[in-house]
Amino acid sequence: MARPFNNKLYPGVSSRVKNGKVTYRYRAKGMPEIRLPGTPGDPEFEAEYQKAIQGHGTKAAVIDLPGRALPKTFGHAARRLEGTMEWLDFDSATQQKNTRLIERFLNLKVDPEYPLTWRDTPVEHLNADRLRAVIEAIFATNRTVAKHMLVAIKKLLWVATEVEKWIKPQDDPSLSIRVRVPKSTRNPAWPVAIREKFEARHSIGTPARTCYVLGFWLGNRRGDIAALEWDDLVTEEVELFDGTLELIEAFDFRQKKNRNRHGGREMFIPVVDKLAAALEPLDRSQGGTVLKNGYRNPFSEKSLTGMMQHWTRQAGIPDGYTLHGLRRTFGTYLAECNIQARAIMDAMGHSSMTVTDDYVREANKKRIAVDIARAVNDREAKRDAMKRRAVIRVVK
Repeated sequence: MARPFNNKLYPGVSSRVKNGKVTYRYRAKGMPEIRLPGTPGDPEFEAEYQKAIQGHGTKAAVIDLPGRALPKTFGHAARRLEGTMEWLDFDSATQQKNTRLIERFLNLKVDPEYPLTWRDTPVEHLNADRLRAVIEAIFATNRTVAKHMLVAIKKLLWVATEVEKWIKPQDDPSLSIRVRVPKSTRNPAWPVAIREKFEARHSIGTPARTCYVLGFWLGNRRGDIAALEWDDLVTEEVELFDGTLELIEAFDFRQKKNRNRHGGREMFIPVVDKLAAALEPLDRSQGGTVLKNGYRNPFSEKSLTGMMQHWTRQAGIPDGYTLHGLRRTFGTYLAECNIQARAIMDAMGHSSMTVTDDYVREANKKRIAVDIARAVNDREAKRDAMKRRAVIRVVK
């Protein structure tokens, strides 16, 4: 009777003793047994084992064509993933990022001492311990990459569980693994003092001030700011919650993020007074983008990052205050105005409440701290007043 062969280097191998001699066999789920010659470590054993795990039988060899993915392996899952409608819904940047991560995983060796890579390894041979080892090795040097790598591997496991049914959903080794990345300190919100320095240096009508007010009072990403056109500025009749009807001037556009997937989130952002004042002197006769450089041409999305750094340095502002930081400033501002979380989510175009809750939580922490300070001041004022009062002698 075959017995499990407990060696992590040879998953799927079992051993049996017959006439005093130990023999080894390999068997994958749903596949016939394959006898392995010799003992682990022998060249002939290694050669046959490699063939076995790659789907080759000793009786029926498979010709490996260039670029061919072996059946039910992670390489096969990667090829299959690229044909799914979920993958095709991703924008090109997301596809490229995930492709790089998946290729990195596929080229990793299962064990440093052996040539087998995860590309040619059946999906069912990846267990939680092995996956954790892969992620922890990356986590040690870069936590963010480790988180994204786990997401990429999950896509391959999704193919194996939901698309091809190679393994059962409950056997997904990624279910017990989580990667938590500390909250980023990059792109902080602009404090009032920093905003005032920028406004003092860059007057209304300059590209710097226009970019600043669009980034702050619209609270959108740099791509949306760069692409915003005068045609997006509309005037519509809006019936308010109190029943009144008003003409509202607003920017009406679709966000660039996820535009390839679901068309992008539609935004309707009324123009507040300070934004209107900053836009008033700008030339609208030629149409096109609202934000233009000194040559009356649109800014590219990427150039705005460098330009904002240049403009902040001109204002004597330390590096780190960015255009995306103005988006966070808008979210912080709304939370400090005690706007409801759902309204902040809609105003900024968030896809979930996770980020929105951070703004509300931070604003509430400040409010709680102020309430505590007020309570302390009130208590101390009462104690001081008590000390100043004369002692009243009660005579019976």
